[in-house]
Amino acid sequence: MTAAPVTALPADYTRSMLAAEAANRDHVTRCVAETGGSPDLVTHTAALRLYLRVPHFLTEWTTDPDRRAAVSRALALDIVSMKLLDDLMDDDTGLDRVELACVCLRLHLRALHELASLARNPKAVTDILERDAVYLCGGQIGTKRSRATNLQEWRAHASTYGAAFLGRYGALAAACGDDGQPGDAVREFAEAFALTITTADDLTDYDRNGERDGNLAHLMRTGAVAGQDVVAQLEELRGRALAAVRVPPGAPGLVQVVHLYTDDVLTRLVPRHLG
Repeated sequence: MTAAPVTALPADYTRSMLAAEAANRDHVTRCVAETGGSPDLVTHTAALRLYLRVPHFLTEWTTDPDRRAAVSRALALDIVSMKLLDDLMDDDTGLDRVELACVCLRLHLRALHELASLARNPKAVTDILERDAVYLCGGQIGTKRSRATNLQEWRAHASTYGAAFLGRYGALAAACGDDGQPGDAVREFAEAFALTITTADDLTDYDRNGERDGNLAHLMRTGAVAGQDVVAQLEELRGRALAAVRVPPGAPGLVQVVHLYTDDVLTRLVPRHLG
């Protein structure tokens, strides 16, 4: 018997998640405003809900509440800085590009300062950022040069701007969290979860932004990618994420998160693009 899709998180988990998201939003928007960001940019960053929420997931393994909150806020700064860099490259927000560049740099440097102050080994922070920057930047350049034409190519591209992007923050969360963090498991969860989110973004952007070349929904609609292969990939990612969150000491609160996001893509988004 197939389990019913998960449609909501437990109430207590939802409250803690939304509280963390609000704290991260306030921390990020305060820094944006202090850097000279316009009211429009402050509003833009305040609306980046998943970017502000995901640090709560990545810090699930940290049991000390004060440390967890501090790491979550620092991660949110850098995650939003990278989102603003993406906005700058795409030039599709209507926001001033000089402002985006300056605020992006400021958020990144502030994040680096906060993460280094929290890490057990501050050098680990710069090591993670520098190592992953090579992969992320090379992947972004390659993605723009050559659009995906099948599922294998799509996943290879998504592994750079999706999995490696969030994976670096999983690694940083482990480096800055409590002692005994299972760093490999945190990163594995982050990478698998990121590919699920990236799938959702592509399927949504087909209609929202009119994306076509290299877009997963377009590949499905044109027959280049079979819908059943996308379903199989999502189930594989679900399994990887669940295995990661069960690595001791474990992060049981993320089990329902994994199911909720995966089930949403499978039941709400994938069917729209099936032939």
